[in-house]
Amino acid sequence: MIINNKYILTTLEQKIVEITGKARQKNKELTGINGKGAVANNNEYLHNNIIGFGAEFIFCKHYNLHCDFYIGNTSKIKGTDVYDATWNGISIDVKVTEKDLPLMTPAFSKSDVGGFAFFHCKYPEFIFKGFATNDQLFQKENIKKVKVESYVLELKNLLSESEFLFLNKLNKL
Repeated sequence: MIINNKYILTTLEQKIVEITGKARQKNKELTGINGKGAVANNNEYLHNNIIGFGAEFIFCKHYNLHCDFYIGNTSKIKGTDVYDATWNGISIDVKVTEKDLPLMTPAFSKSDVGGFAFFHCKYPEFIFKGFATNDQLFQKENIKKVKVESYVLELKNLLSESEFLFLNKLNKL
């Protein structure tokens, strides 16, 4: 993926993403965890599920990977979340925001994921902003108090595809 490239879901892809997002949201409501672990307090949980899966779909489509259509509850804290994709042997957590914000993840959801792929979105359009390694994001100096204590990485510090792959290879040595 190329930083600042725009990726647009086709009409059919939008339907697939929306059906999956609705099913995931319905599952959360039926199991009583709707909104749990979510920092956003805008009550737009269905929309957040749709754009979240939309970004995952775009990422997987670009790299010719199979999307995870699993409908169920997962948790990074409990170790039941196997992340959004595995690409080149690296587990990827796909993140998305509709706001002009840096890559952020709450401190309570720190994990062992291999890396992050980050998008900005105006559904159904997604703009790829870059990659980050686990070590790059989860540094003490990246902790900031936003709505909750979070790891924050500015857009200018995100990596290109080649930089991300290089650093992951380096970390395996």
